[in-house]
Amino acid sequence: MLGYTEHREALIWVQVSCAKTITLIYTPVNLTAPVSRITRHILDPNCNNSSVVKFIPQNLEPGCTYKYSLLLDDKPATTGVDLFFKTKPLWEWRTPAPDFSFIAASCNYVNDSAYDRPGKPYGQSTDIFLQMVQQPTDFMLWLGDNVYLREVDYSSESGIKYRYAHTRADKNLQPLLRSRNHYAIWDDHDFGDNNSGKGFALKESSRQCFTDYWGNKQYGQNNEGVYSSFSHADADFILLDNRWWRDESDLDETLHNNKTQLGTKQLEWLFYQLAHSRATFKFICVGGQFLNENTDKESFNQYKAERKKILNYIIENKISGVIFLTGDRHHTELLTYNKSENDLGYALIELTSSAISSRPGNAKETIEATNPMRISNTLVTENNYCVIKVSGERKNRHVQFSCFDKKNNLLWEYKIGEDKLKAKPIK
Repeated sequence: MLGYTEHREALIWVQVSCAKTITLIYTPVNLTAPVSRITRHILDPNCNNSSVVKFIPQNLEPGCTYKYSLLLDDKPATTGVDLFFKTKPLWEWRTPAPDFSFIAASCNYVNDSAYDRPGKPYGQSTDIFLQMVQQPTDFMLWLGDNVYLREVDYSSESGIKYRYAHTRADKNLQPLLRSRNHYAIWDDHDFGDNNSGKGFALKESSRQCFTDYWGNKQYGQNNEGVYSSFSHADADFILLDNRWWRDESDLDETLHNNKTQLGTKQLEWLFYQLAHSRATFKFICVGGQFLNENTDKESFNQYKAERKKILNYIIENKISGVIFLTGDRHHTELLTYNKSENDLGYALIELTSSAISSRPGNAKETIEATNPMRISNTLVTENNYCVIKVSGERKNRHVQFSCFDKKNNLLWEYKIGEDKLKAKPIK
């Protein structure tokens, strides 16, 4: 899998079994340069377990495509295709921001009949990954529930490791993982048990497994949580952790006015990211829905005071270009928050993208079927994913949301310009 990429370095993630050494060989495609090698020794190889290795080639050339291959115990690893990674171009202060696109999706359940609950399988076909790989995007953003821990898994550290390894080994997923960069946040099912939060007994083990299996540039501060951020062209991505500090969802806010999902440290970090950003668009990514005021499901609607703090910060500081990206709900929709328009200058929007391969939800049969916050014709209750494209000339950039079904049929599109996400001046 390809993890993060920057101008001068990139992360390549590999999982192997029955090997004592693994070597990465890489060279630029269109530059005259010597072949480079990085070798890692696996300290305790065991054919009953898989070992995760992360390579971070450094001192690379910006805007360059590199071809790479792998050796396992000095023998070529067979992948069936040529492997490449690309560094970010040095466009800053030189050219307009480059256009780019990415996949946003959540809720990936890979069936495992020996350990699944009896009855109809909860997971649907993972053939959808073979369709997703056909989208020529720059990266993929996983919005949580990327792995579904079962009862047999979240009772032990070895169980959590097993589930991550089992999901990652899905053959339909492999082409997508190696085709582009990947960034991730988590939600309850790749953190612990259903609706789990700060009291989950094995959260340190879960965090270790998440950091082992994903390729973000960093994970939280002081070994707490997995929140992080990255930039791509003229967009900043703020990846939030809604589990590490999470109070119980049904805690009465009238009695517990400090009820939180994000915790004090992360909330301060979020405000810093927003204040410091000079990006045209700021994508705030979190596992559960943020803006939705018309749901009784797990979301910020059960943490109204914390949501109000975040909204007030955005409004009071007149922060332009904020877009929320969320998962969890087993349906896709585009929401708009018109209440912010008078004070902020624009209506905030949120894309919820779900589910990749988990069983779809029944939102069309609930009170949420007619959610007044939803942009018309954007509710999808079948397996799907979304592509987000950022394009346009300087000061005339646009974000286009496109939703596709499991056969790559376009279900809906929605486009909004940076001028429609412009905050009022601070008085």
